[in-house]
Amino acid sequence: MAARPLRVVIADDERDTLVTLGILLRSEGVDVRLTSKGADVETAVAEFRPDAVLLDITMPDRSGLQVALDLTRQHGQKCPVLIAVTAHSGDAARRLTAQSGFRHHVTKPYDPDALLNLVASVERRTD
Repeated sequence: MAARPLRVVIADDERDTLVTLGILLRSEGVDVRLTSKGADVETAVAEFRPDAVLLDITMPDRSGLQVALDLTRQHGQKCPVLIAVTAHSGDAARRLTAQSGFRHHVTKPYDPDALLNLVASVERRTD
C-alpha cells in the first residue's frame, strides 16, 4: 500500500507567499491547506491533521508565535512539526521561534529546494 501524501498547512497573510508556497509543495505531491489568517490555523490543524505547519510569525490578526505556543500546548508530543517561514532573521528571532514551539526557522526569501528538502524530511503522522 502506498504511503499517504504528506499533509501541510500553510498560513501567511501575504497572498503571493501563500500561493507560491502552495504551488511549490503541491508540485511535489504534498497535500496542502492554505489559510491567510493566524486565527484559522488551529481549526485547520484539528480538521486536516497535518504533518507540518508552515507559519508566518507576523500576521495582523494573530501572531504566529502565539499560534505556535497554543498548538504546542494543545497537542504536546502529537503537535505537527512547526516551521516558521518569516522575514525575521537573526539570533533573537530564532530564539523566539524556538521558545514558541517551532522546530525550524526559514527566512524569507527562502531557497525553494532547501524548503522542499526540509518539508520532505518531516515524518508522517501515524495517529
